[in-house]
Amino acid sequence: MTDHPFLFSGLLVRALLDGRKTQTRRLLTPHNTFFDGRPWSKLAKAQEWDWGNASVDNGPSPAGNPGPYLHLPWLAGDADPFEQTVHRIYPKVQPGDRIWVKETHAIVPSTAYRMSTGVEQTVNPADRDDAAVYREGWERSAPSWKPSIFMPRWASRLTLPVMAVKIERLQDISDADATAEGLAGVELDGMDPRGWYRDLWDSINGVGAWAANPWVIAYSFDPLRKNIDEVAR
Repeated sequence: MTDHPFLFSGLLVRALLDGRKTQTRRLLTPHNTFFDGRPWSKLAKAQEWDWGNASVDNGPSPAGNPGPYLHLPWLAGDADPFEQTVHRIYPKVQPGDRIWVKETHAIVPSTAYRMSTGVEQTVNPADRDDAAVYREGWERSAPSWKPSIFMPRWASRLTLPVMAVKIERLQDISDADATAEGLAGVELDGMDPRGWYRDLWDSINGVGAWAANPWVIAYSFDPLRKNIDEVAR
């Protein structure tokens, strides 16, 4: 079992807190995958890969590694050992792993909002004078917010035990899976769930990101409103 930090926007943090979001999709990259079961080497990254003709295998591999994984053919490059080869690309996050959510937050004195109704805070177990409060749902004068990337592990209030992982092209998402990405009924406004998710993806990744139809990794989980170190392994 391995723990992984993931960044989430305020909109999606709200969906997690409400229990509406039980899936998340991330671009498949060398950062979140293994190349033939190992970290990507500089040499492998330097090659050109035929992503258009890649295909999914649900596994397990002949070596016993769990699926799913992506069969990725070599396209071009300068390294002879790769010529005409096909490789297995594995997600680093596997069922049984845990994701802890990083979100926009502030570190404040633990006494600052202790008696404030409606303020959720997490006290630093290593320094009881510090606490984290969260931008999502905040309705008071704003403290000095910090971007999600700077959230320390102790401050996280959401843990996502991973139950299933799959690899697919972005546009292969179903209506059911689009709904599991955190759709609220009021957000549809006559749009189908896939249309809502298309707009969400482009709003996060840039105009045209949906049309590019990249390979993504989809993680399914049951959100827990607990710090990861409070969740039993």
